[in-house]
Amino acid sequence: MKLSVLLVAAVWVHSTHCRRLSDDLDNDILGNPLGMGMVSGRQRDWIRISQAPPQIVSRPVGSRIELECEAMGSPAPVMQWLKGNTPLTENESFETNAINDNPSHGIAKAKSRLIINAALTIHEGTFTCLAESGSQIASTKTKLYVVRAGGTSERNFTQLLAGEILAARSPARIVLFNTIYLDNIGSDIVLPCKAVGNPIPEIIWLDPSERVISATNDGRLSILSDGELRIRSIRWDDMGVYTCVARNSVAQDSISTFLYPMLAEK
Repeated sequence: MKLSVLLVAAVWVHSTHCRRLSDDLDNDILGNPLGMGMVSGRQRDWIRISQAPPQIVSRPVGSRIELECEAMGSPAPVMQWLKGNTPLTENESFETNAINDNPSHGIAKAKSRLIINAALTIHEGTFTCLAESGSQIASTKTKLYVVRAGGTSERNFTQLLAGEILAARSPARIVLFNTIYLDNIGSDIVLPCKAVGNPIPEIIWLDPSERVISATNDGRLSILSDGELRIRSIRWDDMGVYTCVARNSVAQDSISTFLYPMLAEK
């Protein structure tokens, strides 16, 4: 796909989501200061699940399953998925369990997606989306049922893995990102954008003026190896919507993060 087509898609995402992101910022964060809480003049840790996946999901064998969980908190939430009491890691049956393990002192609304490319009965169980902000933890659970059609038997998992999962192409999908991020002017920040897919997706970022971000644009902005956007010493004029685009030969996905630099309290 030509870069011009990619830019057109990203601009469309910006125009359709900018107002919604701004409304979220006003209603959920700036418009609810009591929810943030203060302790002795400083902001206390807080976290809540703002959008939970369904409590029960039932899908046939072989289905592609995606669970999405959203959390808002201060500092910016660290998110991960568990099956039962065991944290999931990237492997052949769960395409991703993206964990944003970079601590932050900002305020953010974050989304995490758990993707199963080809559901098997071994995937049945209770999945927990766990979000942590400083000393505070919030969670939500989903019970997954994988249903076999009557009279059919599930093929040997090793054969399915070798013949379909590893060989199959899968669309680019962004699985960890922030929709809103607030931090003090002068802070060094990192905006996550982790993507999965086969082939491995290419990631680019666009700034609020829809320009592709590269090291030559501004030495303060750089894209890290895992797709995160680092901005050093944020300024007031950095405010706006930053768009992450992930693409491979199968599909393209994009998300928007609204960055709001704040004046630090004296």
